[in-house]
Amino acid sequence: MAIRNPRLPLLPGYGSAPLIGKKSFGVRPVFTTIDGVNMLVDKAEGDNRVPSLYCRKQAADQPTWIMYDKHILRFQAYFQQSLHEMRSGSHVVRKVDIYFYLEDGTIKVMEPRTDNSGLMQGLMISRQRIRLPHSYDLYHDVLDLNVGREVTFFGKVFKIVNCDNFTRVYLNRLGINVPDPIPWPDAPEILPETRKPAKHWPFKQFLELDRQVLRFYGYWDDRDSEFGTIHQMEIHYYLADDTIEIKEILPPNSGMEAGPMFMKRMRLPRKMPPHVEMTGGPPIPSYSPADLSIGAVLNVFGRKVVVTDCDPFTKEYYRVTYGFDAFTPLDVPKDKSFECISSNMAERELPPWNGYGSYEDSAENCRTVEPKPPHRDFMKFLHKDKVGFDSHVLRFSARLINDNPVDKWRYFIIKYYLCDDTIGIFELGERNSGFLGGKFFRRDKMYLPDVEFYVPNEPPAYTDKDMWIGNEVVINKHRFRLVGADEYALRYLEINAKDYPKANIAVIMDKIRRTLASQENGYKNFVAKYMDAVLPNDKNLMTVACFKQALKEVMCEKMTEHEFITLIRYFRGDPGKEKSPRREMIRSLVFTALTRGLWDDRARLREGLLHADENNSGKLSMHRLRQILRANRLPLSEDLMDCMLNVLDRDEQCNIRWEDLLAFLDFQTRPVYNLCDEDYEKIVRHAPPLKDIECKIWTEMELEIHDGFVNWSAFLCQLNLDHLVKDQS
Repeated sequence: MAIRNPRLPLLPGYGSAPLIGKKSFGVRPVFTTIDGVNMLVDKAEGDNRVPSLYCRKQAADQPTWIMYDKHILRFQAYFQQSLHEMRSGSHVVRKVDIYFYLEDGTIKVMEPRTDNSGLMQGLMISRQRIRLPHSYDLYHDVLDLNVGREVTFFGKVFKIVNCDNFTRVYLNRLGINVPDPIPWPDAPEILPETRKPAKHWPFKQFLELDRQVLRFYGYWDDRDSEFGTIHQMEIHYYLADDTIEIKEILPPNSGMEAGPMFMKRMRLPRKMPPHVEMTGGPPIPSYSPADLSIGAVLNVFGRKVVVTDCDPFTKEYYRVTYGFDAFTPLDVPKDKSFECISSNMAERELPPWNGYGSYEDSAENCRTVEPKPPHRDFMKFLHKDKVGFDSHVLRFSARLINDNPVDKWRYFIIKYYLCDDTIGIFELGERNSGFLGGKFFRRDKMYLPDVEFYVPNEPPAYTDKDMWIGNEVVINKHRFRLVGADEYALRYLEINAKDYPKANIAVIMDKIRRTLASQENGYKNFVAKYMDAVLPNDKNLMTVACFKQALKEVMCEKMTEHEFITLIRYFRGDPGKEKSPRREMIRSLVFTALTRGLWDDRARLREGLLHADENNSGKLSMHRLRQILRANRLPLSEDLMDCMLNVLDRDEQCNIRWEDLLAFLDFQTRPVYNLCDEDYEKIVRHAPPLKDIECKIWTEMELEIHDGFVNWSAFLCQLNLDHLVKDQS
């Protein structure tokens, strides 16, 4: 069989026809093993290159298409394209990315897209195996690609200049040295030495400055004409083609009617020569960016438009291009005639509210003929709505203040919803008290007392700034005193302390500091009086009761109950100690819930915990422990289960010791407060009724106020008034 010369074209007469007279064109199948996989190939491997880069004895056990899946080598290259249709240059440099897929040895060439390039960019060579030049059996592989080499793909010569870090590391591990990156070639010189002076190239200007617009503000004073006024203008200069458009800005309710455009987009001539038509004659000079600046006067076909200001992009453009740095806006003259008209215009006044529906609903029905729903504050709802465990609901405990002695022991929960500034009030009913409990006031916006309701404008309502411990709120002629808050509410106010001064420790300390500094020998007597009130075994700690008494003597009525709680929480001297009474309280709630649900299967629960603890570490994560409790059908609500898991013993990784859980659920030892008689009386007197649905609300707040210790040394150190002692002594 004659072999055709590959350098000759595949045309009749340039080679013999070896297939004339041949009747069988089948390929003899040959079975072979490649990378440990039996495959059917056209011919046995001989001198052909194999996809794997390793020797057969060193090849991996997995096939190549599995071992090198999604392993791609990326090279940066360029090629030169001749420009036969342009006399300005001989060629253009085009940058491409070459991708080599290790799994099958295929190659793909991509050219990054450039806006307004005028070239067909994107996928240049689809993914395929590319033969070597002048060969029908050999293909390009990874050994042919390296920085500094030239490769030929379908007649195009690509110069490789760089590669990514993964490619460089991979080739280095194969023992292939990868040179340093080669800089991109400079743009070819397209201007010969004997060329004429440079001329304006509109297409180049369009490619470089497209979608870049300079925006100016100005006015046109037309008060000299009859019924004339001052027209506010907005001037747009398009750098892509040096055109200008001018829009007129009409104030609201001006009563004037004008077209959408004061001057359509066009080249604005500096001066119109007399008796010269726009369609013929020499080109007329038009305005350029150098003619526009603050204070410039544009001649818009006989109308004088004064430029007064510009936008930030325009200022940056002039700062970079022309070196301007002063952009002082000009004042616009006042139109007295328009001011008289606008001053006499009265604001729309809505009719008084008739008591049906809400203020927003009634206002929307009065503004339009067609009734529409009121517009809510969507951005506030978006940021303050419930997100996971972040409920954005502030819960406070409250007491009812009136002359009825029966209402003295009633307990209420006031919930403030931050998403729409509404308030809901619920009562915690106690058994045999005569009050059922439940919803006391439905969720709604609560207005301040002693305001007129039947007025056109909505009266002021309670906000989140009014919700703090010690404050009194009057809702529907019922006076409530806020006596406590849950942990979430206190923590939320402390995190956003810049908006809530009652929880801002810096503001509170500054108030104490100014009060002590204003009194003669105030700080000296304050420190000396309570120097012996610290604990004998620890000179840094002081009881909460003594600390509160000391501040009350100094501040009198200048400090609220919420500010006392903020100080106690911030300067807590025994963190974690106050949780022991809370553990017994929650254990009592759990014991009541399990007794009502007739659950007593600790043996099965122990078996499940032992099975889940595979490493016999005695600890499980909170998520896994919650799953086991749900699988054993403990009749506990979500809030009560979370409170129970939070008071159990943990390690450094927050894993719970499940032996403590079994001891917590031991019915043989009933939950009892391990406190003295005085502390137990405080808990019974000040704690709310033990309701499992509200146990998440009532934490150790009351216990923190009446029990525990405060770091007295840290308080004095942050007070930072030692210099007053030296001056006063």
